[in-house]
Amino acid sequence: MRIPGLLAILLLLPASLYAAEVLEARVVHTGVRYELLLRARIDAPRDNVFHTITDYRNLATINPDIEHSELLANPAAGVYVVRTDIRICILVFCKRVEQLQRMTQRDTRTIEAVMLPDGSDFRSGFARWQLSSPTPAVTELLFIENFEPDFWVPPVIGPWLIRSKMVSEFVETGRYIEAQAGAGGG
Repeated sequence: MRIPGLLAILLLLPASLYAAEVLEARVVHTGVRYELLLRARIDAPRDNVFHTITDYRNLATINPDIEHSELLANPAAGVYVVRTDIRICILVFCKRVEQLQRMTQRDTRTIEAVMLPDGSDFRSGFARWQLSSPTPAVTELLFIENFEPDFWVPPVIGPWLIRSKMVSEFVETGRYIEAQAGAGGG
């Protein structure tokens, strides 16, 4: 469970100054497979968003659940192998998860990830981030993911828990990106 995209620093400015907004979020559970969709808005230029979410060595900076991220290989231009160690707690359920993914940056608008089962706590998975710019200062993000975990997720409340976590992580990450863009970082 990840959403690749998400925050580790508490912002010094009041949260109300930032407008990271979830427009749509859904989780569908079918058998052992989960499908996620998140559509959101970030008040930051698309280039800032892209550079932040593709800084694979520093993902722990933007996502409080990621304890460590590591760039293992850059076999070809725009293709990376990234390993993350994640500690996810939802209510009373906590789990340490390892992910190994092949990240492909199609362009500065599209990133795709394929879960590599050897070295992951997932049997399979695929994710896509699509960034668009309705205005130069605003980025819309469409995130879709499907995955099959290699660990137990409570079946009755799993989708609700995953959706709740996905939304809260996005809001924190979006606010972090907005703060960095406002500070001239990114």
